[in-house]
Amino acid sequence: MGFWYNKSTTKLDGMEEVGDIAACGAGTVSKRVFPDGRIERCGTVKDLDQYISRIGEMIERKRKLFGQENA
Repeated sequence: MGFWYNKSTTKLDGMEEVGDIAACGAGTVSKRVFPDGRIERCGTVKDLDQYISRIGEMIERKRKLFGQENA
């Protein structure tokens, strides 16, 4: 799967809650939209030092959200 970025499409997807968003970095929120319409979000800590010291935890939470626990 390749990554691409289109500012207009990304903003609309985020506002309309129609697509997944995998966000990276301190203070970001990833979002997964399931086929049944359920939406789950996973945020990271905002403080950069805390983010760096807890990076393993942040990665694991994203893997769990996107169904890749064993990756």
